[in-house]
Amino acid sequence: MKIPYLLALGLSLSSAFLWAKQQPQGQLMIVGGALASSNQAVYQQFIQSAGGTEQARVVVIPTASSQPVKYFRQFQQDLARYGVPEQQVQLLPIAVKDDKSTAEDESLWQNNATDPKLAAQIQQATAVWFLGGDQNHLVDSLKPDGNNSPVLDAVWQLYQRGGIVGGTSAGAAIMSDTMIASGSSWTALARAVASSDTVVNETSDEPLQLRTGLGFFPEGVIDQHFDRRARFGRLIVAVAEQGSGSALGFGVDEDSALFYQAKTRQFQALGSGGVTVIDLRQAKKISNPLGLQMENIRLSYLQGGDQYDMNSHQLLPHPAKVKTTGAEYGDHPRPVMSGVFSANTRLKDFITFELTDNKGANEAVSYLHQGNGLVFELTFSKDEKTLGYWQYLDGLKDNSSAYQVRLDIVPGRIQIDLKPQH
Repeated sequence: MKIPYLLALGLSLSSAFLWAKQQPQGQLMIVGGALASSNQAVYQQFIQSAGGTEQARVVVIPTASSQPVKYFRQFQQDLARYGVPEQQVQLLPIAVKDDKSTAEDESLWQNNATDPKLAAQIQQATAVWFLGGDQNHLVDSLKPDGNNSPVLDAVWQLYQRGGIVGGTSAGAAIMSDTMIASGSSWTALARAVASSDTVVNETSDEPLQLRTGLGFFPEGVIDQHFDRRARFGRLIVAVAEQGSGSALGFGVDEDSALFYQAKTRQFQALGSGGVTVIDLRQAKKISNPLGLQMENIRLSYLQGGDQYDMNSHQLLPHPAKVKTTGAEYGDHPRPVMSGVFSANTRLKDFITFELTDNKGANEAVSYLHQGNGLVFELTFSKDEKTLGYWQYLDGLKDNSSAYQVRLDIVPGRIQIDLKPQH
């Protein structure tokens, strides 16, 4: 694997200084990507936080997108569907890529973040929305040479005075102080970590790469497309790379949002999926030449309106949910998940149906390998700290939550000896 193995990352503390200077009064809507136009919970909360359909003034920053005008118009139309007049949703012309669907060359907008007129436009807004695409474009444009542009300062001022800052996909990745720029769970667990200035091509074996983000979310590292792209492993490694800094990570599923209230330091899981909280505060990393070995990682999963209090690190389940701990429904001994033929292959289903709502087992095991001999055993278990919750919140669709599930990761070697008959 032709990948450097050392992380040389100097993270900027500018957002931390801003946070200390003035506690933000606003909210964050951090969407994990693939936001459906029909996602009422996310859109309606965003509009409400922006002042309602009549008072909302939304500025859209399309910098990450390869089609900035096309996807701005789609978002503008989505907000109009929920009652916000199109004239109240404006495009901020900062882009890196030319949108081939228009006659104008939008790539000429790439230096516009220094324009004081655009910063003044944000000062009149109640909300800012970052489109998805490539998060590196956003950081490079809004923090040229590592310093805040006038436009970025204006976004911070909006957040501090009580406005809402939202974004999807790449627009979610930039929210934390440490930004995940690239990488897969496999390469991260196998300890393929690139320095922040390495040029990384978008391939399936790209290394984990961390950069400085925009720092609106102070509680830990954000990751997005968390469920479909199986970014669970890479977020664990990204959090572990923080050293003495933050020991928390937050993975946001597609078509889902982490809605954060800066004033109270609480967040809510909205949308069709949920939010995974990764807690390494009590975890122990063990040196192993094969890859990441770690004990006592703690996981929590929120969905369907569950809330989480960052002050106490407590899960606050939806009031309609009932506790499954001590009254588990399932009875499945020795649950093991190894691939697409296994039941409950999604992380949220595996740790709830096979563990927190399963009286037949106190641990559930999953294996990750790529057919090259290296394997990772993931042992999920429950103890006195672990809690589960469940309810039907939408017809007969299960809506489960889990709190403080333990995870141990051990790398090893495996030999697969297939014997096909002809």
